[in-house]
Amino acid sequence: MTRLGFYVVLFYLWLLILTATHVALSIIVYKDARTLKRSALGLTPVMWGAAAFSLPVIGMFIYWVMNYSTLKQGSN
Repeated sequence: MTRLGFYVVLFYLWLLILTATHVALSIIVYKDARTLKRSALGLTPVMWGAAAFSLPVIGMFIYWVMNYSTLKQGSN
């Protein structure tokens, strides 16, 4: 295998892992958002899943802050 072929295989492997991570995080956030009685900002589970897919780590962090942290309004 040539050096270029190795890098192409490495690139596609990285792309596969990245896509799988995005999808997995989106599914986790979506399933958890479905269990909430009232989501922050009134966003639907699909919208939270899309946010987690678009920005995986940041999207999950925003989801957690908005729905589970003590920063959430009315979490006395």
